[in-house]
Amino acid sequence: MVEKISSIMRSCLESQTSSTLYISGPPGTGKTACLNYIISSTEFSSKFKVVNVNCTAIKSASSVYSKIGLELGLKLKSRTEKACQEALLNYLKEPHKMILMVLDEIDQLESKRQSILYTIFEWPSLPSAKIVLVGIANALDLTDRVLPRLQTRIKVKPTLIQFAPYTRSEINDILTQRLSEAGVNKVLSGPALHLLASKVAAISGDIRKALDVARRVLELAQQDGNQEPESVSIQSVMSVVSNVYSTSANLQDSGNDQASSFPMQQKLLICSALLIRQNSKCKELTIGKLHDIYRKICEKRNIGHLDLSEFISSAELIESRGAIKIQGKARNRLSKVIMQWDENEVSKALKDKELMCSVLKDLSVLPR
Repeated sequence: MVEKISSIMRSCLESQTSSTLYISGPPGTGKTACLNYIISSTEFSSKFKVVNVNCTAIKSASSVYSKIGLELGLKLKSRTEKACQEALLNYLKEPHKMILMVLDEIDQLESKRQSILYTIFEWPSLPSAKIVLVGIANALDLTDRVLPRLQTRIKVKPTLIQFAPYTRSEINDILTQRLSEAGVNKVLSGPALHLLASKVAAISGDIRKALDVARRVLELAQQDGNQEPESVSIQSVMSVVSNVYSTSANLQDSGNDQASSFPMQQKLLICSALLIRQNSKCKELTIGKLHDIYRKICEKRNIGHLDLSEFISSAELIESRGAIKIQGKARNRLSKVIMQWDENEVSKALKDKELMCSVLKDLSVLPR
């Protein structure tokens, strides 16, 4: 994939022409890592004016214009959507260096009538734009489903590049390399490593999840007092895999069986929903609002938080267990979330945990 994408960019540089790419694939399949690798190479970083925007980090879809303007170094007289859009159009019409614009999680720019996405995807069709636009998202059919007009116009029709989930052998090879680099390849190897790779490949093919499971297995081995065991057990791997992917449907832990509970991040997501429903003036839940509150909760307690893409995947796992319902086929910041379980019962269950109890009482993270 690196060579395919690089080849398109070289061709654009040589001809000084514009192009559009849409890169899709499930979470953890290397989409963003691949682009970051390409961008960091001197071959492209020296010849392109690079604009790299993660759309989950902007406050609203319309604010993407001001973010792009700042990345280009434009002096914006006003931060309004119209003013920023006009400033960008004027810049693209004037002589300028070739632009490589990467918009990660571009599906977060969805809006009514998709005016923002259409505007951005039409920039490469401008006569003097000299821009290579790269949109990245999980959905394979975003351009067909959300932007059907693009298919009828050759100049703005994007080149589609799909990243497939990692296979068992690929996950096994990557983990083997990482474990070897860390000097712990003897701790997690053989049947346990093969099982880990097989399970993750069968469930998601997400290399980030595989690395996370491997890290947790090694941490578990250290907690058990096995500083340098010959290898961790298959049972340890199964326990961690079950915990990460949350295969059961109980909110409360059952004794010491960690596999029977929601993982911490999913509990925090549910707590965020309950906090909004029980204490906020606006009771309506959206993925974006939930993620904002959830992130504040995590930051306040020094807990690592999921990015928006991972958060949506986590919400979908909770949905599969019947606790919530996410409306609509598109899963983005605007997607509405409905609580399916009785809120009082869920609240009671969560309050059995000290951290969860403190979260449900923390009104400081709610918007005023």
